[in-house]
Amino acid sequence: MRCPDCGFVGFDHLPTCKGCGKDLPRSRMGRGVVAPVVVEVAGRGDTTPSAFPETKRATAPGVRGAPADPSTLRKAGFWLRAVALLVDLAVVAALVAAGGMLVSVAVQVGGWFSSTPEIALEWLEGSASTSLSVLIDLCYFTLFVGWRGRTPGKMLFRLRIIRVTGEDVGYGRAFVRWIGQILSVLLLGIGFLMIAFSRKKQGLHDKLAGTYVVRLPS
Repeated sequence: MRCPDCGFVGFDHLPTCKGCGKDLPRSRMGRGVVAPVVVEVAGRGDTTPSAFPETKRATAPGVRGAPADPSTLRKAGFWLRAVALLVDLAVVAALVAAGGMLVSVAVQVGGWFSSTPEIALEWLEGSASTSLSVLIDLCYFTLFVGWRGRTPGKMLFRLRIIRVTGEDVGYGRAFVRWIGQILSVLLLGIGFLMIAFSRKKQGLHDKLAGTYVVRLPS
């Protein structure tokens, strides 16, 4: 900077002049002075001083993983969900039938159990078919719900399963929800009938998993 007394020009930002030794006036732009940065918040018209402005990320509506507001979405009723469930059960039944045929062919025609007694073959075929049926049902309702929040039946009627907080269900809650469906069947369908009498249209499986079934806007 330039000394106002002797005119000596220095570049060291010292408190005194090298030429005449007199004190130099402190520069407002010297070291250690941080100029505040003004950040304007879009859409609000106000300004906020910040030394390190950050950009806030806005989540676009409809993006997967973005929490929805359950209060703005209509809950799906009993009959609509019942029809969607019938579609899912028809798909599961077709998969189970195809799997049962494969098991039967493997046991009866494969020749792997040619020396096994007939009664043991029947037990083996029945056990394998039952295990395969449970596995297909588990994978169908857990993987679809955990991955998309929608089974094919619910996709057909534009329904989606979300958490009560509006977030995606996830595979863990989808598994709990499947367990709740099995309990509802064992209770002679009472868990499903709860949907018709629940203010928030929740069945037993919804309450256990903390989920809603909502209707997507068209």
